[in-house]
Order: sequence, then structure tokens, then C-alpha cells
Amino acid sequence: MRKFKLLFIYLCLNINIIFPNQDLTGIIRGQVLDSENQLPLVGANILINKSNLGTISNENGFFILEDISQGYYNISVSYIGYKLKIINDVWVRPRAHDFLSITLDPKVLKLESVSVEESYFSKSIVNEYQSISFNNDEIRRAPGAGQEISRILNSLPSVASVGENRQDMMVRGGGPTENGFIIDNIPIPSISHFNTSDGRSNGPIGIINTEMVNNLEFYANGFSSKFGNKLSSYGDIDYREGNNNSFEFNFGLGLGGLGSLVEGPLTNKISYIISYRKSYLNLISDLINAGGLPSYNDLQGKLTYKPNIYNTFTLLTVNGNSLYDRSVKEGISIGQGIHGKVKNNQNTIGLNHRHIWNKKTYSNTSFGFSLQNADTKLYDIVDGVGTDTLSFKNQNKIQTITFRNVNHQKISNSHNLEYGFESLKNYTDYNFIRGNDGEFDVNEKISVLNLASFLSLKSKILNQIILSSGIRFDFNDYEKSIFLSPRINIDYNIFDKTNLIFNIGNYYQNPPEIYLSVNENDLRSVHNIQQSLTLEHIFFKDTKFSFSIYKKDYSNAPILGPDSNYIDPTFLMDQLIMYDKIVSKGKANSKGLEILLQKKRVEKFYGLIGATYFNSLFKDFDGNEWNRNYNYKYIFNMVGGYRPNDQWEISVRWSLFGGKPYTPIDENSSSNFGTQVLYLDDFNEAKTPEYHSLFIRYERRFNLKRSNLITYIELWNAYNRENIETVFWSEELNEIAEETYFDFIPVGGFELEF
Repeated sequence: MRKFKLLFIYLCLNINIIFPNQDLTGIIRGQVLDSENQLPLVGANILINKSNLGTISNENGFFILEDISQGYYNISVSYIGYKLKIINDVWVRPRAHDFLSITLDPKVLKLESVSVEESYFSKSIVNEYQSISFNNDEIRRAPGAGQEISRILNSLPSVASVGENRQDMMVRGGGPTENGFIIDNIPIPSISHFNTSDGRSNGPIGIINTEMVNNLEFYANGFSSKFGNKLSSYGDIDYREGNNNSFEFNFGLGLGGLGSLVEGPLTNKISYIISYRKSYLNLISDLINAGGLPSYNDLQGKLTYKPNIYNTFTLLTVNGNSLYDRSVKEGISIGQGIHGKVKNNQNTIGLNHRHIWNKKTYSNTSFGFSLQNADTKLYDIVDGVGTDTLSFKNQNKIQTITFRNVNHQKISNSHNLEYGFESLKNYTDYNFIRGNDGEFDVNEKISVLNLASFLSLKSKILNQIILSSGIRFDFNDYEKSIFLSPRINIDYNIFDKTNLIFNIGNYYQNPPEIYLSVNENDLRSVHNIQQSLTLEHIFFKDTKFSFSIYKKDYSNAPILGPDSNYIDPTFLMDQLIMYDKIVSKGKANSKGLEILLQKKRVEKFYGLIGATYFNSLFKDFDGNEWNRNYNYKYIFNMVGGYRPNDQWEISVRWSLFGGKPYTPIDENSSSNFGTQVLYLDDFNEAKTPEYHSLFIRYERRFNLKRSNLITYIELWNAYNRENIETVFWSEELNEIAEETYFDFIPVGGFELEF
């Protein structure tokens, strides 16, 4: 989507409205559970580090610490026979609090020694794959992220971004269609407004209100067999439950729009949390001379019913609507001779039941329904005047029904079993027109059924090796074949605080369904073999270093066949373009190495340094090798923050990545024909200049008489670097034009808690 600019006034930055003489206190509440069976742990010890304040959990695992002075704390949770767990960055403030859901891992004791000191990066056979975890506070304060999940993940070495104007992610050389997300065991089609049918994003704003998020687990180095139909990554999002003790309300303004969130108990067994956000920037676009901005709104909610400790029922809803209206004036100003509207809406509702069968077994069973509607109509601009000549139309309606069952069984303290099955049924009504001469006209209805079962055995061997061996069986009704996906992950503790991790696995993904609607030849599921080797070392309990090498090999990918009417060799998992005569003959590979140095905030400082060098290529039908669309070659991110007390914090992020590949434009031929002509013999051989940008965030917190106020300002592209996003032929200007990412932008906001 086009470049856009944001600007609004940051309020309350230096207004001292704190009550200095008040003795402000808050509480810490939570529940302690066994990670392997989800049963409450009675009598667990909860201690505030570097103090003598503590308590124990009750018969249902609940605990409360009262009259705690406001500020940030690190909490240690211990229980006989379980690993010590440290929870950092627990924010205590008056009139509001976060509920801590804490799970402890059983441990196998060595006879010769017993370790009671655990790091912030402890290993577990419950979560055996190398995931990166973000809690609510880490998500909220990430500089340059605008509290958007995709932008937070873009700071990791394994993740590349299309740019700040969009939410697409490329993980280890893979395309934006290869990433999946799940919320509370409910698959969600997309985490972005302006989403496409395959999960890609064309917009800058995410649909997920991060105030709803309790925790995010992100898997880029392979993932368990319980996740399927994606090739590169999975994000497992845990929405928090509403406050079951008292009513709370907050109101805020930020990049995501104007929003409010309410939560509280309905009964002693039922709680709720609901949020609503609406964009405001489109309302002031004329005032700030932005030339038109997208508008959107979203509604999300979670209802939790706990009749007893053995059963938990949750009802989840995630709904979003978005609209982008490009005027004639705007179409001319950016050099593209089209105007019109882009409308999207996404609605997901799901019911999940967690049942604890006994001390060794529990299950999550969910039913979900998603409805996506897209309606895009763009019209030609001729001689500076908008016409009703249709240039492009894309209308689709996608209904998805999912059923998912995941069972967790503890065999012993050293062995866990995870198994289950899922089904996914898609109904797609697709209507597509490209070109005012009817170059491509498709009107089709498609239905695809996917069935899967999975099993994973996780074991701890000799207290040094965490081994996960799994297998997944997938079936779809258009191929009528069963696909086997064996996966193995070995985590070997070679020295104290040093681990060597090896991972290899098979992964399959359906080809985008729009291709199934227009191609006579049968398409096949895309196949990917991933393998990686990682050396990981914990320098201090809060600091971890890792070095990884990886390789991904693709086969059966959709590409243009020899009989196609088109000659563009685009790898069709990177950029969905409606073509005919697509065949499953494409191959690709991605190789790379990654370095990550991460420090958790224990005292005043925290930070992350991530770097990667990679090469991502594909082969066309004739065996020619080309750069994939997002083969940036190198990525570097540096994130750091300083918080001296609970009142203010400053953080920065500096990002650098190589130029984006593009196909050179034949300027003479484009001028003669009045439309873009490319040197296809040099497909994706040219590159934009390298991208780099600085983001600075300042946050200030105030305690009012009856509320808490959190204010912030972010400086995006702080030194106003002109980064080129795309190079294209402008038919309006009749010359090569460049579209840049945003210029320097101050972004501010606030949140008011009652």
C-alpha cells in the first residue's frame, strides 16, 4: 500500500501531575500451576527478590501480595520438586494490576548436586522448540513497534520486514504467505487489517490489540508437529483473562487508534475482557496534509468460565474492518493512474475447552469460524480526470471452519506426550478482474478440506538432552494424498549454561487457493525441509547469546509453466499474482547464519542485538536461478532501553537491511509503449539502496488521584533517512519513479487506567 504519514500532538510529556506525598501502593495477584497438567500447586512460595516480602499459594494455586509500593519487581516462584522460576518486570501500581499466570516445570534431580538458581531462559520439555517469548510489557514498550506484533518480531534476526508501511514478515528467507498465527488454540487467518486471503498484509496496522495479549511465543527455528500448513514460522498468542476480582477500565490513544478496554467479573466463576479501537488519523488527514489515510476499527473480546479447577471454557472473538479510499488527487500525486476503494473485514469467533482429566493428562479442544470479505475496485485516471473504467477488481469471500484437539500427557518426570487432530474447511467465492480490456477474468467457487493428526514425544535424557520427536499426517481433498511430516529437535547441554541444538523437519503447505481457481493442472502442496544447528550460551541469568546456521529446501512450489501466456518468472509464494498455467515445479532454497544477544531487564537496562546473513533463491521452470523477492542478504537490529525508576523510560532501535531486489525497467520501451516494460532477463537483479532507520521512544508514567496515566512519544526515522521502498514506471509522469518509506514522524499516545 502507498506511503502514508502520521502526525499528531503529544500531550502531557512534561506535565507533573503526580501526587508526591501520597503513599501509593498496589497488589500482585496470580496463580501457580503445574506446566504439564495445568493443576494448581498448593503451597508454592512466591517471593519478591531483594526483599523479605512473600506469600504462598492457596488450595487453588492463587496468591496475593498486598500493600506493595509502586514500581517494578522481579519475583521468584519455587516449589519442592519443581524448577525455580523468575518473573521479571512485574509492574505494581495503584488502581490497576496484571494477573500473573505462572507455570512451573518439574525437574529431574541429579544426585550429585541440586541447582536452585535458574536463569530467565530456562529449558522445559513442555516447550522444547526454540521459541522467542514476549510478555505484555515487552510488547507494549518495544521502540518503533507502535504496539504492533509484526513490528516487534521484526527486531529478531530471523525476521525481515517488507517495510514500516506494511505488516508482512519474511522468516528465514520465506515469503509472507508462509507464517501462521493461533490465538488460544483458535487459528486466525491474519493478524493485520487490509489482509489478503492468504494471510498477507497490505496495510500498516495490525488487528491484534496488544493490551489483550498475555504472552506471545514465536517459532522461527522449526515448530512442533501440532502446528501445520505453514512453512516458515508460527506465532502462538495467549490472550489474557479478564480480571475476576474487580472492574477495570482503560482508555488510550496511539498508532492503533482511539481505543478502550473493559474487564471484570460477571460472577465468581465468569470473567470478561473486551476492547474496541477506531482509527482517527483519517479524520485529520486534511489538517496534516497526508493526502488520505486508511480507516479501520476492531472489536475483540474473551469470556472465561471456570466452573471448577478441572474445566475452563473460553469464548473468543476477533473482528476488524478496514477501508482505504484513494482519491483521484492522491493517485496522481504518487504517480499511479488509478483511484478507488479497498475494503476488508475479518471476523473470527471460537470456543475452547480445557479439561484436566487427571494429574497426568489435560486437553484443549476448540471450534472456530472465520469469515473474510475483500472488495477492491480501482478505476483509471486519464488526463488527470477520474473515470469509471475498471482497471482492477478483486472480490472474495472466504469462510473457514476449524476443529482442533490437542492432548498433553505426562508419562513420567522425563517424558511427555502430545497428540491430537484438527480439521480445516475453506469455502472461497472468488471474483477477479485485471485490466480494462478483460486481460484476466475469474469467477469461481472453491472448497478445500484439510485433515491432520499429530504426535510428539518429548523426553529428557540423562538430565542433559531434551529430545522431541514428532510426526504429522496431513490430508487434503484436492490432492487426495497423505503427507508425512517427521520432525526432530535435539537440545544437548554440552557444558554448564551451554547448549547445542539440532533441528530437522518436513513441512507442507497448501498452494494459495486463488491459484486453484484458475489452473487446469493439478497443483500440489508445497514441500519444505528445514534443518538448523544452534549454539546457545547463557552468560548471566539475564543474558543469552546464540549462533545459528540453517538451510531450507523447497519443492513443488507454484511457478509459471511453459504454456503460460506470461513470461514473468516471479516465485508465486512471495507475491500472489493471478496467472494461468501455473505448475508445481518450482524449487527454492534459503541458507543463512544468525547471531542473537539478548538481555532481559532485571535492573535498569535491557537490550537485544540481532544479525543475520542469508541468501534466498528460486528456480523457474527452465532451471534458471533468481533472487526471491525479499532476498535482502543481511539484516541487523539493535534494541536497547534504560529505566532508572517506575516513572520514566527511554529506548531505541536501529535497523539496517540490504536493498530489496527488483527487475530493471527498460526506460525507452516503457516510454514508447506508455506502460512498464522490464528487462526480464535480469529478473530481480537490481536492488534498492540499503535501508536503515532509527527509532526513539520516551515513556512517562503518572499516578493520579483516581487513575494511572501512561504517556509516550516515539520518533520514527529520527534522522529522516530517505529509504526507497519500490522503483516503478509512472504512467502519469512517463518516467521511472521511486516510492519511499515514511519520512521522520513523531508518534505519540497515552493510556489512562481506572
